[in-house]
Amino acid sequence: MKHDPYSLTELIRNEEFIAWVMHPDELSDRKWRAFLEKHPRKRKTVESAREYVILLAKDTGRHQPTQKQSDRMWSIVESHMHDEAPKTQEPEAVFKTSRGQGWRWARVAASAALILSIGSVSYWFYYKKADGPLQEVAVRGETELPNTIQKHNDTDKPMTVLLEDGSSVVLQPGGKISYSEGVNKKRREVTLTGKAFFEIVRNKQKPFLVYSYGLATKVLGTSFTIDASSESKDIKVEVRTGTVSVFSINNLDNSQKEAVLDKPELEGVTLNHDQRIAFSKENGKIIPLPAAAAVVSDKDVSKQHFVFDETPMSEVFRILENAYNVRIVYDREKMGTCPLNATLIGQPLKEKLEVICNALDAQFEVADNQITILGKGCK
Repeated sequence: MKHDPYSLTELIRNEEFIAWVMHPDELSDRKWRAFLEKHPRKRKTVESAREYVILLAKDTGRHQPTQKQSDRMWSIVESHMHDEAPKTQEPEAVFKTSRGQGWRWARVAASAALILSIGSVSYWFYYKKADGPLQEVAVRGETELPNTIQKHNDTDKPMTVLLEDGSSVVLQPGGKISYSEGVNKKRREVTLTGKAFFEIVRNKQKPFLVYSYGLATKVLGTSFTIDASSESKDIKVEVRTGTVSVFSINNLDNSQKEAVLDKPELEGVTLNHDQRIAFSKENGKIIPLPAAAAVVSDKDVSKQHFVFDETPMSEVFRILENAYNVRIVYDREKMGTCPLNATLIGQPLKEKLEVICNALDAQFEVADNQITILGKGCK
């Protein structure tokens, strides 16, 4: 039988699917709606898988089952799930056990067994401590849904991601982003889990949005930090330059979301230079925070001023390498002592490189995390 990546068992262990069911946001909601429109025959399978995930979250709690429970769960799966064709199977009809709690347990047990038997032990990590809600799951390294790019920083250093529009995102260790390129003509969108610093190319007609746990951060062109770490009860947004608006999308239906997100105007709580807020994942409240202490750090891009006054290119490139965790290759003899006079705060990495190369009469090439500067230098 040909492998079906959207069968009931595959959906239940699909981390993106679990994220959509438990913590839907605009990007994931639109992706799965598009999938169902393209594959209407999968609608029953998707609805069944949604119910399994919700029941599992409600009934199994946050602890991994014992080996004895897992063995019992697996025996139920082997007995009842020979064929996963959605046209003949509904969750209610598959398990012929007594009504009440036993019937619910059988359905939930089968779901847990499917997840555990396939090896998605990481699913159980998504439950917080005893008093916390289910956390947004991590995005996968690859996706079968079209036009989506995902980046996961599994290193111990910052990772710089260059977007199609020229914007740059510095993703901190453990952070994950998901975004689509060349799809939406009205807005640019990124889903974030973890902490990241954004430097966004200005475009008044096409706003840039970041989604994290029901919070939307909307900008036209600016630089800002979002800390949406899974361990924290709050999401923190801090503006470095420009203006940012933040608002909750949890209580908006799809039509309301589309209308609000498509508007080029900034709405909600507006933040300006050096202003900060905290957004509660639990109740959706937005609370202003006092301004952070002004600290300059070579290794923290969000704290770097990028103000150069007759600064030798060797020092400029060193600062960029530390801030963005990239390697810059250039002819030190020809370019190292060339001076730079520029203020580059808030500009995406590519725009910074364009200014520098204009001063050097040079060009740059980017390949992975290496930048190569090609030119004759200032002499």
